[in-house]
Amino acid sequence: MRRREFLVRFGSLAVAAPLIAVYGSAPQGVQAASAAGSARQAVPLAQQGAAGEVRLPSIEPPTLDPGLAEDSASIDIIAQLFDGLVAYDAYGGVSGVGAESWQISGDGLTYTFKLRQGPTWSDGKAVTAADYAWAWKRNVSPVTASPYANALFPVKNAQAINDGNLDPEQLGVQALDDRTLVVTLEKPASYFLRLASTWTLFPLRQDTIEANGDAWTEPATIVTNGPFTLKEWVHETRIVLERNERYVGQKPRIQRAVFRAFPEDGSEQMLAAYEAGEIDTTGAGVPAELPTTQIDRILADPVLSSQVIPIEQSATAFLAINHRQPHFQDARVRQALGLALDRRLILDAVLKRAGEPAYGLHPDGIIGRQPDLWPHDDVAKAQQLLADAGYPGGRGFPTITFTYNTSAEWRIFAEYLQARWLDTLGITVKLESMEWATFLRFRRGDEWTQRGDLFRGSWFSDYEDPNNWYNLLWDSASDPTSFNGGWKNAQFDALVRQATGEQDDARRAAQYQQADAIMAQEYPHIPLFHYEIRSLVKPYLKGYDPARVLGLTPLRTMSLDAR
Repeated sequence: MRRREFLVRFGSLAVAAPLIAVYGSAPQGVQAASAAGSARQAVPLAQQGAAGEVRLPSIEPPTLDPGLAEDSASIDIIAQLFDGLVAYDAYGGVSGVGAESWQISGDGLTYTFKLRQGPTWSDGKAVTAADYAWAWKRNVSPVTASPYANALFPVKNAQAINDGNLDPEQLGVQALDDRTLVVTLEKPASYFLRLASTWTLFPLRQDTIEANGDAWTEPATIVTNGPFTLKEWVHETRIVLERNERYVGQKPRIQRAVFRAFPEDGSEQMLAAYEAGEIDTTGAGVPAELPTTQIDRILADPVLSSQVIPIEQSATAFLAINHRQPHFQDARVRQALGLALDRRLILDAVLKRAGEPAYGLHPDGIIGRQPDLWPHDDVAKAQQLLADAGYPGGRGFPTITFTYNTSAEWRIFAEYLQARWLDTLGITVKLESMEWATFLRFRRGDEWTQRGDLFRGSWFSDYEDPNNWYNLLWDSASDPTSFNGGWKNAQFDALVRQATGEQDDARRAAQYQQADAIMAQEYPHIPLFHYEIRSLVKPYLKGYDPARVLGLTPLRTMSLDAR
């Protein structure tokens, strides 16, 4: 959860699709690399900035340990340093990265991965199945305290191990030999390959971690298996990556990448650095998006506006409702609040940000979503619904509180919400802002469950599968550790629990569609918009196309013309 909260806070980018590899089969990789080399002969390497060096914004990542990472700044770097078993492309296609092939048993319980011959660690040792098995056991152990240990929970015994009831050696993963990894699941999980592409399931080197403890991620001691190596890490200042010449997949065109650390709220500094030519892009949301106060100027500037690119995100902003409050028990009240909004106005004039109005909680790409079933903006209908629920013109409806984390952007939105609901529905809203850490504690605690009404929520896909939304967020069993709204529908719970293990794609999609239809009627939370990030990119930087999921820097496919 905490990584997703980070994402919400900095408005940037909630495990798989983003880690797109340009690996494919070995022959294809060789052919692609040759073609790339020919294309760049027109621009000698020495003319490409500082010898093929790209400069990017970031913040100080809390960790470069894949077993401990939960924030986008850390994961963005880790994705350049490590490879996992498989990867997904933007269209949902899966390809082998560390794995050459895999087989799934007929009952969906056993996955057998055959590893590629050839991949090595940055010190030259071969990557083996034992490196995966050890990493998974280490990351699920309660001693490691991995915030993403639950990514391993589909594996047999994982949750019991994480709860401290079994030894990590009893995890359902086994290295039969150097190239054969056998995984046994607790029960069928059709999304398991998605999880296998994520950072918590990357291989790790037991010897270097045990020898160096917490310092194993420093440049002098870290051992990685991805297309880049960690050359330099000046904490709070910069991280420098260099192309891994031992990498046996398609080698990146970029030789070096310098991630400059900005303050967490450093959008103004980041923009100034971009305009001064000190960085090549403002990135995909880390440390922050373009400042709201500068959007009009940027879009009016003929040079800057030509350098703006939109980056679609698999994410939704919404208002979380406390269903424990008596005045929110009637779905007509919840719908009235949602229908009274003007979502296009919110995006274009209030927040001045890119995005699409959200009519439904799930973004494009999530199976089961049916936005046409959800109600749209309609003030007259909102007023009628509120009257039908017993509150004509807002009479008799209590003053409600909207809580948000302190930020200029969300203060502007809160003030819009306050005025809009008073003007259209006659409902009085009290605004309450909190510092980030306080806001998180509030959402988890009794203060929210006993007196809270609404708070600002957002979710960014960890992996583009309905499990990451319907099961992880809205199943009543998961609710207390997600958005803690208290909504429960027994039919919805049964459908999504059945769908998560369903092996037939059509039946699985139908089950999630039924679940979405229930949500459209119940309107458990109020969708606002689907995220899109505006980023500035210098014309000489090519191939900057961050993935819709997580928006990780696509260093593997980027190139530079002469600056």
